[in-house]
Amino acid sequence: MNEIANPFIESVTQCWGCAVFDNLFQVVSKAGAAVYEKISDICFVIFGALFAFYVIWAVFKSLNPKKPDVSDKYYSKTVIRVVINSLFALALLGIGVGFPRFITRITFEPVANVALVYSQSVMNTNSEFVDQHVTYRVESMPDTGLYRPQLRDTIIDIMKTTVTLFQNYMKLGIAVMDSAFTWSTIDSIAAIFRNLIMFFLGLYLFYGFFKFFIRFCFYFVDVIVAMAMFAFMFPLGLVMMSFRGGDMPEWMSSLGKGLGTNQSKKLINAIITLASAVITYMVIMVIITRFFSDSGVSISELMNAITSGKVMDSDLSHSNLATMTLGGMVILVYVLNYINSQIPNVSKAILGLFGVSEENKLSEDIAKGAEKLVALATDKIKTVGETIISGGEKKDDKKEGGKK
Repeated sequence: MNEIANPFIESVTQCWGCAVFDNLFQVVSKAGAAVYEKISDICFVIFGALFAFYVIWAVFKSLNPKKPDVSDKYYSKTVIRVVINSLFALALLGIGVGFPRFITRITFEPVANVALVYSQSVMNTNSEFVDQHVTYRVESMPDTGLYRPQLRDTIIDIMKTTVTLFQNYMKLGIAVMDSAFTWSTIDSIAAIFRNLIMFFLGLYLFYGFFKFFIRFCFYFVDVIVAMAMFAFMFPLGLVMMSFRGGDMPEWMSSLGKGLGTNQSKKLINAIITLASAVITYMVIMVIITRFFSDSGVSISELMNAITSGKVMDSDLSHSNLATMTLGGMVILVYVLNYINSQIPNVSKAILGLFGVSEENKLSEDIAKGAEKLVALATDKIKTVGETIISGGEKKDDKKEGGKK
């Protein structure tokens, strides 16, 4: 079964979202660079209007007779501070698209590189191995956009690395199903039922990780949205930096934070969330593989066999399968269901260790919509199949015919 199923899994389980992400990345990068100067011109006008409003507010507050204790005679806490901040902010804004490119190079690119290195280290793999199993190849793009091509290449490598993870775990499900047909483990009537459960357990692993793979295909959406928001909000966020750190209305300082720092954090969180799938599912699989390994075989050895794509029926412990009771199989099914329900909590806990919040709400919404569409299509196919098998005769017609 492995020899037939494994090539099929590799041909079907590819990086479906890589091409879409690649095209959208180039569009966002090119569009962000093209409109940056125009947005910058608008931001200069916005700064002028906000600064005029701020000066009026500062003068009124300084001359307010009801609060003499907050008087700022020389406007050192208000106007002068904003003027000093604005000299730096407007100068950086005047540099053009080179400044946001520099910011992305020293912030987002290192984060993506660290996420890639960490995920591949956890899987004990490398880019050469990943390229052998995931066929998508990036094409050259002009290095004139707001984001450098290196950022695109690294994010796509993260996506491809995670796809190989799902490929190999689906192969594990096939190997478990294959092991259910091993005659050496069938020594009683109870063993037949146990191996039957083992077969459906392997099918459950295969189907479960295929569902996870489908969900992951949409995770790039949050990265693209965060990139677009950062590209188009960066000039305005830079202008609003002029109004931070001084005595000013709360809405002005919060607006600057929301347009500037928060957009950067969202993009960083989205990139790390994209890579967190590897860490999350590796933790889950450490628990699952413990059921199938000998006591003398370390988990790392079995995990290496899984992640290298070489797991076969012989890699699983026949002695463990032979001694596993029917009740133990039922408990294992319960454990798998519980683990499946706890995956979001595991992901949040892992990201929390790094001080990162999960940034995949939009991706999850799209993935849920896709799952509903697949379920609807499956129901329709099932209905058509039942109609063909029954020859177009409905259940009610059968009942009436039986009564007659």
